[in-house]
Amino acid sequence: MPHLATETTNKVKALCADAYSHYDQGEFRKALRLFYQAWVLLPKPQTHYAEAGWVLVGIGDTYFRLRQYTPGSEALRSADHCPDCRGNPFIQLRLGQCLYHLGERLPSRNHLQQAYTLGGKALFQNEDPCYLNTISEFVAARENDATDNQ
Repeated sequence: MPHLATETTNKVKALCADAYSHYDQGEFRKALRLFYQAWVLLPKPQTHYAEAGWVLVGIGDTYFRLRQYTPGSEALRSADHCPDCRGNPFIQLRLGQCLYHLGERLPSRNHLQQAYTLGGKALFQNEDPCYLNTISEFVAARENDATDNQ
C-alpha cells in the first residue's frame, strides 16, 4: 500500500475534520464541498491510499443524509475497495441503506446482513427500523443459533 506525504495526509485530515464539523451541524452541502477538496489532494489512483477511504466514507455518508442515494452508493462502493476499509460495518450499513432506497433489495439485504454480522445490533440502534426489518429473518436465525450454542 503506497503512503502519502505527511503534509498531504495532514491536509486531508484537516479538511475531513472541518467537513465533519459542518456535517454535525446539518450543513451537508458545505461538508460535501470539503470532502471533495480533500479528494482532489489524493494522487491517482486514489483508492490505493487509506486516506481515500476516509474521504469516500464521508462523501457517501453525506450523500445518504442528502437522500442522494446513487452518488452515495457509488462513493461507498469505492470506499469498500480502499486499504483498511474492507469489512467496515459502517460502510456496509450505509451502502445497504442507499441500495434499499434505490430499490435494489437483494444487494441491500446482503450489505445490511454483512453490517449486522460485523457490527451487531448496536450498529442499527439509531437507524430507521426499516433496515433491521429488512433482515429480520437473518437476525432471528443468528439469535437462534446463538441461543442453541449456549
